[in-house]
Amino acid sequence: MIFASDLDRTLIYSEKFTQDLLQDQIEIVEKKEEKPLSYMTKEAVKNLKKIHEKILFIPVTTRTIEQYRRIHLFKHMDIEYAITSNGGNILVNGEVDKEWNHFIMDTIKKECISFEDVFLKFKEIESKEWMIKNRVADDLFIYYIIHKDYIPERLYDFIQWLEDRNFRVSIQGRKMYFVPKCVSKGKALSYIKEKEGIEDMIVAGDSLLDLPMLKIGDHSIAPTHGEIYQIKEKVDFINFTEKEGIFAGEEILKKVSECMENEKCFCSY
Repeated sequence: MIFASDLDRTLIYSEKFTQDLLQDQIEIVEKKEEKPLSYMTKEAVKNLKKIHEKILFIPVTTRTIEQYRRIHLFKHMDIEYAITSNGGNILVNGEVDKEWNHFIMDTIKKECISFEDVFLKFKEIESKEWMIKNRVADDLFIYYIIHKDYIPERLYDFIQWLEDRNFRVSIQGRKMYFVPKCVSKGKALSYIKEKEGIEDMIVAGDSLLDLPMLKIGDHSIAPTHGEIYQIKEKVDFINFTEKEGIFAGEEILKKVSECMENEKCFCSY
């Protein structure tokens, strides 16, 4: 069995999600320059380690390789596979699978317009009123830090323009992603699943960028606070948590543990 899960706002959470909790309830799982960035409840950490001991746990994230490696929790867990860069990179025992990365890079060139053309078109609507900065992540996709409350209506025309050119768009809090459709968590996960020859797979995620992997999971779950919950009527194959925030992460792991122990999926409860 595989348990593949998105990280931010699915399993791990920023400080704003911990404000009402006691220090003995939470554990720091990520630091940058000794500053705590991400947390899980201690119960969630305990359950994740138990799951990892029994089945193949695959962290899946839109983070770059550098950002993923800040999560010190995983450094002590001997993670065999990790999917980063929204599926554009696969780490095998910590090292980049170069064959996979080259395949994705070649596919971007064949199927998508260039990032330069995306930036050029975006200039028609960009403004300092709602944009803070942008970055090309691992040469695989573009993301912006934005003021979400000031997004112009014209953005939605641009999103359609991008989607017609083989890009997927996702807005998650203060981040807006423009991702080539071939840079997919689902495709990377399918590659590992086939390589390992493992049939049963539990998948968790919160954003529209997680949908490709949630669709291929045998059992899929998402937190109720996530982007996917806004389209819940269209994704009846996904089981949603009852809890929100950091306790949704704890609930996801509890359900995975129950599924393993009872040989019964939480979706059939």
